[in-house]
Amino acid sequence: MNEPIEFPDLHESILDEARLDALFNDIAMEAQVLSVLLKGGAEVLAEGGDVALSDALSMLKQGRVRAVQVRYVHRGKAWTDTLLRTASGYRVVRIAA
Repeated sequence: MNEPIEFPDLHESILDEARLDALFNDIAMEAQVLSVLLKGGAEVLAEGGDVALSDALSMLKQGRVRAVQVRYVHRGKAWTDTLLRTASGYRVVRIAA
């Protein structure tokens, strides 16, 4: 018998620059950051490890990277936020890990 596949909670939104700044500030102040990954382009694999959260934010806003993925723990729960620059702002996809 096949068991149904359970998917993690997923949330998605579009943020303006002020809300993007607030999100990164909240993560920096209230969470334990586990990793920060950078996506350079369509065919470039993610890089990470030594990237500071503030540097990742700057690179995303300047268009130097296509996306940023932040893995962190907040109030005992693990999360992964993927942020992509779009024409209308910044798309955030949040998954409970």
